[in-house]
Parts: sequence; C-alpha cells; structure tokens
Amino acid sequence: MQHSPNIFATARLGIRTTWLLTVLGNTLLGVLFALFAFAAFRTWRDTGHVQMLLLAVQELIIVGLVVTRRRTQEMSLSPWDWAIALLGTAAPLLQQPSAPLHTTLEPLGLLVQLVGAALSLLATISLGRSFGIVAANRGVRTGGLYRFVRHPLYGSYLIGYVGFLIGNASTLNLLLIALAATCQYLRGRSEERVLARDPAYRAYMKRVRYRFLPGVF
Repeated sequence: MQHSPNIFATARLGIRTTWLLTVLGNTLLGVLFALFAFAAFRTWRDTGHVQMLLLAVQELIIVGLVVTRRRTQEMSLSPWDWAIALLGTAAPLLQQPSAPLHTTLEPLGLLVQLVGAALSLLATISLGRSFGIVAANRGVRTGGLYRFVRHPLYGSYLIGYVGFLIGNASTLNLLLIALAATCQYLRGRSEERVLARDPAYRAYMKRVRYRFLPGVF
C-alpha cells in the first residue's frame, strides 16, 4: 500500500489550533511518560537491573522535554503515521521475561541492552525540545548523535530490542520486536517525509547518509 505525501497527510496549523494541540498533546504525553518512568523505576527496584534505572531516567527527561518542547506549524495528520507511532511506542512494553536459550546469553543480552539504553538516553538529550511522537517539524536537529545518523533514538531502540531478545528469547518477544522495529523504520520514513519540506533538513540528509546505525543502515 502506498502512503505518498499529499495535501491530506500534513497540515500547516493556525495559532489557536496549534496551541490547543500543544496543550492537549503535551499533557497526555507527559502523563504517559511519567507512568513509563514509574513502571521502569519499580522494575529496577524489584530486580536491580541497571538498564531499567537508565530507562526511568530517560523517561523522566522526556517528561521535561514534552512540557517544554517547541510548537509545530506542520505535522502529519495521516492516520497511518499516527498508528505506526502509537504502535511502535506500545509494542515493546508488551515484551515478557523468559529463560535465555543458554546461560551465557543472559549477561550478553544485558550488556547489549545497557548499550542501547545509554545511547537512547544520549539521543533523547540530543533531540532536546524537538521531541515528538508523530511526524512533525519542530526544528532540524544536527548536533549530538544526530551528527552520525538521522534517527539515533530509533537506532538505539533497535539495539535495546536485540539485547532483550538475546536474554529473553521467545516467539512472542521475537514477534513484538519485529513489529516494533518495523514501526520505528516507518516512523523514520514518515518524519523524513514531513521534514524534507524544510530546505535545512534536505541539506542535512545529504550530509548524513545513514538513518539508524552508522555505516550499517
């Protein structure tokens, strides 16, 4: 199915509409990520897994970024873009712990998760007040990890997914991670479709070749 850009896919919003969407969206997202942070903190407290503490810190940073994020004058109104954004955010939360295929895989999976969590934290800080869920233009980011790839946050998520699967191999987790990874890829494409209307982003795309992982993809 083709989802090419058209006049119905994005909208340049008026001041009142922008203000209402910003207040409503920021409130809902702030509450959502505060709940994520609390859940991650409780998991860290109960299990001692360091990656969960890093995740809790990241979610709290996102709460701050959501409250102070830039307004957008252009965002995607495509139901497809909204669906993949919400599904990509929710799917990883459904993963379940399971026994590793081999005892040596559990520490390896934890190490990969820690790398993904640390990179995700750095990517969130690099993104700053341009943070969002659905494709929109809140300013072109080119600093921090964005010097190396165009979507470092999604790339760090992919690393974390792989780490979790290594230590918690199951058919359910494999399917959920495949779904989440597909959604992150499609989210990146959607964001680029919106941002490419900005000449600054088109120039940035020419400078930074890779989307998610430097030298790989």
